[in-house]
Amino acid sequence: MGDEEDSTPPANGVADRPEPPYQALLPNLDKLSRSSFDKGTVSRRRINRALLILALMAVAVLAVIFLPPLING
Repeated sequence: MGDEEDSTPPANGVADRPEPPYQALLPNLDKLSRSSFDKGTVSRRRINRALLILALMAVAVLAVIFLPPLING
């Protein structure tokens, strides 16, 4: 029972090697270059949008931590 090898292929085409930890958030991180930050490019807009969302999440976390004690006194 437990000694048998499972020869079924992985579900949903998952590769044998695991993805790098950043792959889910930034799938093309290894493809970033200087031209990614050129003014007016789509990649710069995407990078700026991602940074804005990251900053808003940080502000939201800090608000959840620090606002209730200030409100309740």
